[in-house]
Amino acid sequence: MKLKVTQVEALLPTRLRITWENGKYTEVDAGDYLQAPGYQQLRDPEFFASVQVEEWGHGVEWAAADIGIPADALYRLSKEQTGDAFPTGQFNAWMKRHGLSLSAAAQALHLTRRTIIYYSTGAKPIPAYIGLACKGWEVGQRTHAG
Repeated sequence: MKLKVTQVEALLPTRLRITWENGKYTEVDAGDYLQAPGYQQLRDPEFFASVQVEEWGHGVEWAAADIGIPADALYRLSKEQTGDAFPTGQFNAWMKRHGLSLSAAAQALHLTRRTIIYYSTGAKPIPAYIGLACKGWEVGQRTHAG
């Protein structure tokens, strides 16, 4: 099922209140986007406040600058920021720290390579238990090495 946004409200300085098609809402801190290339205009509070729902509800946009954030990314960020998901950046750092390819990470966590791709690209939120599994795998590696 594709997530759809029905309403968005800017909560300055960098937060968005997203209302989803099911009537639930989440708040997302979009602060990281303000530092990303192409998103610099969002640093202007007046411009940031001009956010609107993209056509068909597949995300939010700032139409004057053709800048947007997809619904899937907003959902993932909201889960990460509330602690309900393991942050994509931490997952990728775990893979890098241990020199794990996508296939090796899949084998280590007993997941499919496709699932690892979803997690490493931020296409899907990473369940909190996967974060615990990464930490457990790390401890196991230290035990075997030492």
